[in-house]
Amino acid sequence: MERHRLATYPDPNRRPGQTGEQTSSLTQQLYACLKRDIVTCQIQPGLSVTEDWLCRKYGASRTTVRHACLRLSKEELLQWVPQKGYSVTGITIQDLNELFQFREILETAAAELACAAKSPELIARAYELAKITYEAGNRDTFPAFVEVNHEFHCLIAEMSGNRRLCQQLTQVLVHFARFSYLTMAADSYGSDVMKEHERILDAIRDGDVEAARTRSSRHMLQSKERAVRYFLG
Repeated sequence: MERHRLATYPDPNRRPGQTGEQTSSLTQQLYACLKRDIVTCQIQPGLSVTEDWLCRKYGASRTTVRHACLRLSKEELLQWVPQKGYSVTGITIQDLNELFQFREILETAAAELACAAKSPELIARAYELAKITYEAGNRDTFPAFVEVNHEFHCLIAEMSGNRRLCQQLTQVLVHFARFSYLTMAADSYGSDVMKEHERILDAIRDGDVEAARTRSSRHMLQSKERAVRYFLG
């Protein structure tokens, strides 16, 4: 996927001799670090954070923090609270319902389009990813599983050949990753996901559009049931 380069902003805290491009690079680095910590729930949903706190935590200037937070606000990972700073966006049952509705639209469309693409190399890679699971109760194996799951679904979107569909699904999956890290393998469902993924791939490989859409939709339904079961716990 194409990576968009950040614009260069004038930073009054820039050290002597530091170029605008270097400042932009620092903003990108902070953005990536802060996003990682929010997505992996090292910074918990609902937590209030100030620019001063972020400056101290990451050793960054106020302007760098501000621009990184602006990007994350646009991605709905942070919310600006007047006079207080920022709040890490929470996760509600309504959020889950809306995200699953949107994701089902994207995933079923991607699976259908992928049937006509005939991308044997991508399909082979997707089968490899589908076999990777995690050890229930072992927190150390779960982050890799979340990343692999993300890559699997992005690969199917890539097979669709629709760039905008890929972009939208990538953004949606970020929010799903947050929920995955929040639950942190509270339930042992890795083997179920593996089988569901393989069935979707079988349909795509065979060019069976109806089966690809049906299995993709069923996978979303089963994923939603697992998520809601944890959420309502």
